[in-house]
Amino acid sequence: MKYMNGVSKILTEERKRAILDILQEKTSVSVGELRDLFSVSDVTIRKILNELDDYGYLKRTRGGAISLTTSIREFEEKEKEKTNTAEKKAIAKAAYEIIKDGETVFIDAGSTTLELTRLIKNGSKRNIVLVTNAINLAVEMVDAEDIDLILIGGNVRHRILSCVGGLAEKAIESLFFDKVFLGANSIDIEHGITTPNTYEAQVKQCMLKSAKEKIVLADYSKFNEVSLAKVCPINGVDRIITDWNAAEPGIKKLRELGVDVIVAQSGA
Repeated sequence: MKYMNGVSKILTEERKRAILDILQEKTSVSVGELRDLFSVSDVTIRKILNELDDYGYLKRTRGGAISLTTSIREFEEKEKEKTNTAEKKAIAKAAYEIIKDGETVFIDAGSTTLELTRLIKNGSKRNIVLVTNAINLAVEMVDAEDIDLILIGGNVRHRILSCVGGLAEKAIESLFFDKVFLGANSIDIEHGITTPNTYEAQVKQCMLKSAKEKIVLADYSKFNEVSLAKVCPINGVDRIITDWNAAEPGIKKLRELGVDVIVAQSGA
């Protein structure tokens, strides 16, 4: 019996190391995946994941676990603006095309949404009311006097240039928008739309509740990633606009779940 207990402990430690190795590669893993990999019960997998979470090695989620590095890491706006610029410009153009004259639109903080803001500023569509909680987006629009601009204030996140917290949430809840264009840090079929910051998640939830049409702008690098705080499930949005590099199987699955997906094309 003592020998068998020793073997069991060794196997458990090996599984723990294997799980942490997987999370370095994939950033997220489900109970089902690990159950099939190790040929053990869901109960055994949950116990191991709970222990690793207690030790501070990973973050438990409802259906599995995510890497702590992925769940907490958040890039500054200046960093994000330098990545995947062609894809972001194409996504922004596709988003601009679905805006109508006279609409009220909320534009979330983010590098892709910044590109959309620039198109609104310099484009032909007018009589638009643009609402944002992003300081840099508001600064971009300051000299566009023929576009009504509403800046939502609150607690300033200096690295992200967004306003969050109770003041921002109350202001957003008092308004209604035809469309919200939401930035996304991470998109995953199982875990939905997530972001590394809990305050950011809460203010995004308010945006979604106040909008008639809910649209996510996300380049291909945001897919199959999971962050700390959940914004909404996948079917909590109406449309996702992404780029030509997004994997076709993932796009197909989103459409099967009832989400309209627009794929912006290179050079568009």
